[in-house]
Parts: sequence; structure tokens; C-alpha cells
Amino acid sequence: MVSRGAEGIRIGDDVDAERAMLADSLESVGPDAETACGAWTAFDLAAHVVAADRAAGTLAFGVRALAARGVQLHPKPQFVKGVIQRERRDGYRAVIGRLRRRCPRLLVAPPVAASTLFEVWMHHDDLAEANGLPHGSPVHLARAIPSLVRYHAKRLPSARIMLRTNENQEWSFGAADQPIAVLTGSAADMVRWLAGRRPMSVLDVEAAADVADELRAFLGEI
Repeated sequence: MVSRGAEGIRIGDDVDAERAMLADSLESVGPDAETACGAWTAFDLAAHVVAADRAAGTLAFGVRALAARGVQLHPKPQFVKGVIQRERRDGYRAVIGRLRRRCPRLLVAPPVAASTLFEVWMHHDDLAEANGLPHGSPVHLARAIPSLVRYHAKRLPSARIMLRTNENQEWSFGAADQPIAVLTGSAADMVRWLAGRRPMSVLDVEAAADVADELRAFLGEI
């Protein structure tokens, strides 16, 4: 049996709350509503999120554990489409009902808990963005930032990047002898930028011109 641990329990509470709020949003917009995920409908988005619960979260755990360490996995579009179609067979209301259940314990274990929170929150944000719905950010959302930076490390500038949230959290990445870039903003906007949902302009940036240009050119793809 996998224990959540104190950290996992705290983030796990945020995950379960976000799943419940996503379920509410899905009920309010209906299955054919648009999302900020390309051609995905609300039904497709919901099916994608609950697919991670299959087999007690075993496959999703492995994928998220690798991604949190910086390993990039790019499943073929046909595979992603097939997974969504499989979950859609149960119907929209059944998929929403699954979201209202607690997240599998394995997916809120410490190695992947923050990544699981990111996955559910980001897709809820995609739905909210496309439909003009209010959407706040959970207390522990910022815990996903280090793993997102590791995931994109090879595509970010060669600089010592310091990320400072408005919620008084700070991380530093890169060698001490590299040029410094300081990015400041809300945890939610920082996550959106790293996920490719917002341009760097949502953040305050202090950096040399060449480093700032590289940061502006960066586009997260998750």
C-alpha cells in the first residue's frame, strides 16, 4: 500500500477539491463546450483527466514520475485520441461522477502529487478560460513549478533563473556563474507560462536583453 505522507495528504486535499470543482464546471457548460485545448470539447477534456485513474493510477504515476524528473514523453495523437474515446463510452455524466471520487492514492503519493494537482488544475483552467468561468488557484499549486522547470530545462535559456511568486515562494535553477534572470508573478500565471498557456508578459522580468529575448521565445508545450 502506498502512503500519502503528510505532504501528499495536503496536496491530495487540493487535488480532490479541484476535481470536484472541475466536475461542477463541466456540469455547467455541457459536453460540447469549447476548451483551450485545441479541438477538444469539454467531454474530451473530462475523459482525458479521468483516464489517469485507470488501474489505480499505475500508468499515470509512471509517466508523471518521469516527467517530474525532466523526461519528455510525447505519445502519438492516435494513442491520446484512443484513450479519450475509451473513456467517453461511459457517457458524460459517468465521467463527471468519476471526477467526484477521490483521486487514486498512488497519484497523490509525494513523487507525483504536485504533478497530479497541476494536471487537474491546468485542464480546469483550460475549460474555464474558454467559457468565461471564474477559476482560482489552490494553496499548493506552486509546488508544481520545480518539476515544470525540470521538464523544460533543455529549452530554457542558459541562465540562473530565479522564480519568485507573489505568494512569497522562491526557486533558483542553473549554475551560480550564469547570467541571472528573475521572474516574478502569481503562482497561477507562472504555471500557465510554463505550460504554454500564457506569454512571458504575464510575469515581471529582470534580465539582460539577450536572456529576456530567449525567455520570450520560450513556449511551454504540455
